[in-house]
Amino acid sequence: MDIDPKQIERETQRYMGEISNSITADVDPAKNAFESNLNTFGKEILNSVTDEISTSDVDGIVNSYLSRSSQSRKLAQLEKEYVIPKESFKEAYAGLLKGLLQVYASSYESAIPMLNQGNQEIQTKGEIETENEIANELENQENKTQIPIVNLEEQISAMKKELKSTASTAFYNSAIVQQTTDTMAKAMTEAKMKKNILTMVGELTGNLSSHFASAYNVDQSVFEDVFSFNLGEDEITRVISSMMNQKNATSKSNLLSLGYQDKEEPTYISFYFSSFDGKENFLRFIDKYNEKVKEDGEDDKEIKYTDTTGILMGSVKTIVNAVTYVLIAFISISLIVSSIMIGIITYISVYERTKEIGILRAMGASKHNISSIFNAETFIIGLLSGLFGIGITYSLIPPINSVLHHFTGNIPLDVTFYAHNAIFLIILSVILTLIGGLIPAKAAAKRDPVIALRTE
Repeated sequence: MDIDPKQIERETQRYMGEISNSITADVDPAKNAFESNLNTFGKEILNSVTDEISTSDVDGIVNSYLSRSSQSRKLAQLEKEYVIPKESFKEAYAGLLKGLLQVYASSYESAIPMLNQGNQEIQTKGEIETENEIANELENQENKTQIPIVNLEEQISAMKKELKSTASTAFYNSAIVQQTTDTMAKAMTEAKMKKNILTMVGELTGNLSSHFASAYNVDQSVFEDVFSFNLGEDEITRVISSMMNQKNATSKSNLLSLGYQDKEEPTYISFYFSSFDGKENFLRFIDKYNEKVKEDGEDDKEIKYTDTTGILMGSVKTIVNAVTYVLIAFISISLIVSSIMIGIITYISVYERTKEIGILRAMGASKHNISSIFNAETFIIGLLSGLFGIGITYSLIPPINSVLHHFTGNIPLDVTFYAHNAIFLIILSVILTLIGGLIPAKAAAKRDPVIALRTE
């Protein structure tokens, strides 16, 4: 064995130094490379747009531009240097360039009509006081002609240049561009750093392997003189197998390896239950037995068990609970929206019945009476809507159960809707509608009778 520890140490330290130098948090080189290509792409794609452009043309222009060979070469160069696939770069640049063109297209669509309108001269005169002046004015209006548009194409060209410059400045200074650039620069730096580190680690491992491979020199003749076997193939196989087996062989272990099993001393017992209630009763019985033997100090008699069905049902319950929470969130949002809509409808009712409110107040009705009228209406709406919803639910239960039984067979799975839940939902519907109608009812009570009577 011929190994030079100092040489291995020097080589290892050299690679470790290179690896240490490769670990950096400086993202400026990657950021500059990404921004340089972005600026080039943005300038070229804006200069390529000469005709009219709308926001619907943006996707086609960007996809066609990035599919060119020159752009593909630049993306391939980035992939070669920073490992990240060029399709990822293409998607990032496509999203940014589409945003740039959309900014330009929006500005263009709003600026060109204003430019056309600005090239039309609108002439007006002062007020005409006499009939002769009116006649003269009509005659002058008939003889008027539009002033022709002067240099409209030059103005549109200048406007395009200005819009391109403005769109570029606004877009490159936007937060989305800065955020995307920072994210890509960080990813590019990390990918390049990992590539360099893995390359150097691979080289170090290869060099060390070659050193150790060349360092060992085995003299086979020495081994041949030391070992002398006079065994057959089967005997050698059994010897090697016994050497690899670290267990202490006993008569019991030998019998088990041969397939013998004493029913009085089972390794484990599997129980299969026809119902979940039977399983739960059995588990409670085992738990009580384990508690008793622990109290008696006979821990060796404790029964260890695994409830496989319980584990599976626990996973199913977790999933069902997650779905339930999501549905509750959607239902809560629906309840809030419906309460807001009830309030809006009640407010519209108050606005349309303003004169009626004024008549009631003039006849002696108090503010409390007016408020009670609208509260009663919202109460009736909530009660009827709750009863209507509960009725539909109960009517849908039989067909739903029929469909479940058709697809699940003999599994006892039924949809149920308990009466106390129905009552609770009706009360909740009434409460929410009352809450939604409180503000409109108070607004109706505060109406000035005099102003209300004047309302048409």
